[in-house]
Amino acid sequence: MPDLKISELPAANSLSDTDIAPLVQTQGSLATRRATLSQLRGAVLRERGVHIRDFGAVGDGVADDGPALQAAINALSPNGGVVHLGARTYRIGTAVTVSGHAVRIEGQGFTEGGNPGNGTWLTCANPAIFPLTFSGATARGSVVRNLAVREAHGASQDTSWQPTAYQWFFRVLDCLGGVDFEDLLLSGVNRGFLVRNSGRAAFRRIRGQIFSTGIEMDKVYDVARITGVHFWPFWSANDNVVRWQQFNGDAMVFRRVDGVFVDQSFVLGYRSMFRFSSSAAGFTQKFSICQAYADFVRHGLWVEASGTDGQVDSLSVQCERFNANGATLPGSVGILLGAHSSRVQIGQLRVDDCEDNAIRVDGHSNRLDIGSLRVVHFNQRNSGAAACHLAHAATGVPNRVILATAPLLEGTTNAGPLVNGGTNGTVGGQMAAGAAAAPGIAAGTPDTGLFQPGTGGLAASAAGQR
Repeated sequence: MPDLKISELPAANSLSDTDIAPLVQTQGSLATRRATLSQLRGAVLRERGVHIRDFGAVGDGVADDGPALQAAINALSPNGGVVHLGARTYRIGTAVTVSGHAVRIEGQGFTEGGNPGNGTWLTCANPAIFPLTFSGATARGSVVRNLAVREAHGASQDTSWQPTAYQWFFRVLDCLGGVDFEDLLLSGVNRGFLVRNSGRAAFRRIRGQIFSTGIEMDKVYDVARITGVHFWPFWSANDNVVRWQQFNGDAMVFRRVDGVFVDQSFVLGYRSMFRFSSSAAGFTQKFSICQAYADFVRHGLWVEASGTDGQVDSLSVQCERFNANGATLPGSVGILLGAHSSRVQIGQLRVDDCEDNAIRVDGHSNRLDIGSLRVVHFNQRNSGAAACHLAHAATGVPNRVILATAPLLEGTTNAGPLVNGGTNGTVGGQMAAGAAAAPGIAAGTPDTGLFQPGTGGLAASAAGQR
């Protein structure tokens, strides 16, 4: 083509990153050179982050964009930076790792729902991979925000339904410090977040439907924070799907965690909302939970590791079987302490619709302090179950439940006692272990008050003597 003025050149209908543009360099002698649009963008936007499309991402939900995301992360300077993801659906078919520097992975928001739609989505259909891992101390300070995640689960939603056994979608390993997750939707994900050996991890405004485990932490030696969790059946409200979760899914699992703050959380349809377990590293010795609501769950709070210690400000637990016309969930207990030497304080507690007990304390040497207790519907099998069941401690210290105010037991279809007989455990400020055949309610001291020696009888004790 002969030399033409720029105004005489044909207009481009569309632009490609490989298109070539002329430019004039003025350093030294004047020279006209050529550069691709991709090269120009990289020069102009240097230190302003990178875009996944510059590394070959297609974003059609079909092509594997994992290598493009990895290349974008690797292309950032040693000081880290931002990887921008456009409002497309990116399939992650190969594992991606962030290490060596802190990276902020930024989407453009999302529309809530079960399937990819408007906004930025990451999808995965490969159960063998961990889609996104943050690894090593130099990756701490990384962030993932403003995007949605989905996995493919093709099983028929009948009574035999179970999720495809995908690995953890997000992992934070050995970062020794915080990686943050903000404004994320995980819709139809088997396992969400695993944090191990990475204190100060933070979760803010996390919502979605996660089947097996939402957030799990272990070897966290510094305070972690979780705010604004909302797990609800975004992907499917099919009865079989949600009921599978009610028997198998745990919203949040804490193993060795030296301090975690959880605030303003809601979950619907899980085996447990908060599960305190253990690992080879130990167990959780300090936790703080504020404003939590567990709906259609088997256990609102489940402590299965001895020595667990923590506080709950306000907790509501409802234990019905999902979409079953008020039927209670088999095995449901609002608060379950299933270990030894654990101590939990709860400011305000409401437990509804338990099969047998609203509170169950197994093992020995456990103490549960409750400021205000309200129980609506327990002993639903009409088996004589008590609102509070305390195991008889053959060894160790007898279990205790301390009530700061008189409990409110209401709406019971079948009447049941406050506490079970045949135990040396005590409820309220009751008398010392072994001083009476059944526990009672104290007046002023732990061993002075009223107790019920048998049906239809009422007796008193002073200083542990009848």
